[in-house]
Amino acid sequence: MLTATATQGRELERDRGLEALEQKLARTPPVSTEFVEYRFSHLLKKPLRSSGTLEYRADGVMVRNVVAPGRELTEVDGGQVRITRAGKPARTLSLQRAPQLRVLLGSFRALLEGRLSPLQQDFAVTLDENPPDWTLTLEPRDPGLAKHLAHIEVHGSGDRPACVEAVEPDGDGALTLFTAPPAGNTLPTRADVERQCRVSAVQGAK
Repeated sequence: MLTATATQGRELERDRGLEALEQKLARTPPVSTEFVEYRFSHLLKKPLRSSGTLEYRADGVMVRNVVAPGRELTEVDGGQVRITRAGKPARTLSLQRAPQLRVLLGSFRALLEGRLSPLQQDFAVTLDENPPDWTLTLEPRDPGLAKHLAHIEVHGSGDRPACVEAVEPDGDGALTLFTAPPAGNTLPTRADVERQCRVSAVQGAK
């Protein structure tokens, strides 16, 4: 069993590691990146793939612009999110009424801006490092949220996050790669995407 002093030492080491990583990831908005998301479900024979861009604007608004397979624009401004789909009227909702969406979008915003400290409000944060590679594991603090979201893992290398994996309690989940969409229509397996997630992190340091 760890003593109180040893526990405090580990917490201090973790905080220093997060601060150092924050300094590496720090960006001045506007910041944008391409992404490809694969959503896996035991109810589906094949994953659902979407792609587009993520942007954190200078005015503090985060924009998730999906261009394929259909167009969808999500704009997060403070505690409000506005969703616009092709051919349908826009709708606005409070993120307080959608806690899972709030923390997922919040994690993307934190990575785009390079500010990791706010994540600790919603998550117990663990940082594993094998320089230059690193992995952030985020576990929900709220028991209600934990019923819908088991954990989030962020893999990266140096000053570049490569991918985000959000896993639900039943094993379903979504993997988001910060990269351009691949050519062709072939859908990979979950193991393929997880492997690409880690390969992308390593390649990001080169």
